[in-house]
Amino acid sequence: MKTKAVGLFLFPHNVLPEPAARCFLTVWPSMDCLKALEPASVPEWAESRCAQHGLEENENFWERVRAVWQGYRELGSRVGEDGLMAVLSRDWILDAAPESRGHIQSVLRGVRPEPQKMDEWLLMEAAVFLELGRELDLRELELSKNLEHVGRLEENLLKALGADEEDTAELQKALETTNPPLSPDWGHFTYLLRQRIGYWFRVLSRIEIPGCRAVLAALSRDVVEEALDPVQTERERRREVWDRREMFLLTCPRVDLLSPEDFFRWLRSLEALNERDRFRESFEAFVQDPAREASKDELLQRARDFESALKKLWSQLGGEPQDARGYRCVLTAPHGVACAELWRAVDRAGAQTLGTEAFDPNPAVLVHWETAQGL
Repeated sequence: MKTKAVGLFLFPHNVLPEPAARCFLTVWPSMDCLKALEPASVPEWAESRCAQHGLEENENFWERVRAVWQGYRELGSRVGEDGLMAVLSRDWILDAAPESRGHIQSVLRGVRPEPQKMDEWLLMEAAVFLELGRELDLRELELSKNLEHVGRLEENLLKALGADEEDTAELQKALETTNPPLSPDWGHFTYLLRQRIGYWFRVLSRIEIPGCRAVLAALSRDVVEEALDPVQTERERRREVWDRREMFLLTCPRVDLLSPEDFFRWLRSLEALNERDRFRESFEAFVQDPAREASKDELLQRARDFESALKKLWSQLGGEPQDARGYRCVLTAPHGVACAELWRAVDRAGAQTLGTEAFDPNPAVLVHWETAQGL
């Protein structure tokens, strides 16, 4: 991996929906993704901007991973997706000894000798789980697109039947009920989220990122809450001060509404924005030392300057004024919390066995998106 000061890692998923990719890569020029069996799923145009990182293990390891993964897939074809989720909920319990999972043993039996080292077990189950999660997320994303299409058809039908504004408003209210205002409509991917976080850290612990601080880029607030809640609970149990340190950075226009051609024009225009470069420099300085107030103040000022530049550019490219306030980027950097503590809080067995040394100096810094009207 090329040395860099900060890496913006998609966390803890390995599916990056198109709207989320547009927002993240409007603000930052590149991202990093973890892969299991297959590369993380990102939009085709974003592939050159999203570095892929995976475990460097021998072929025997990957044969075992593929055997277990295929076993779960075959089970899913027999019992259906709901049945598969029930099996996953039963089998993949955090902190349970991985070699005790009866289904994994039955899948491995007759394939080749089971691995004996605990660290190999832990990495194997992480790879299997993340790959299964990727497939489930892709299905959810497809379902979300289908529901969105149905919603547009219903709206068009109402208009064709001469529905008035009140009827249309009722439809919009119904749509908002299925899409909470705080959550951007690009997939929630919340199934077994805490397990995902633990297994994601297991894989990251084996990725070499020399001199690089990992920033955790979440698709929604749900991820941030799930990652921080066990840490906050433990701190408060010990009667220690808990300072979440959450702050609003900037608003990204509704770039998800742009046509592919207009979005590529938007990306090209961003390359000439000095405000973007200055924001990135201040962001990297903040990540190195989040507790330093001067770094925080400078970051917030650069973020405001960058937001103003984005609004101006949006107007120059003909964007609708009401769409300039689309998604809000929120940064969370809890005081005195490192990524190692996030990992230990959700996956003590993995953290103890694989070791958290790579994360010890890495402060926990998370960013996520929310709809502007939700704040």
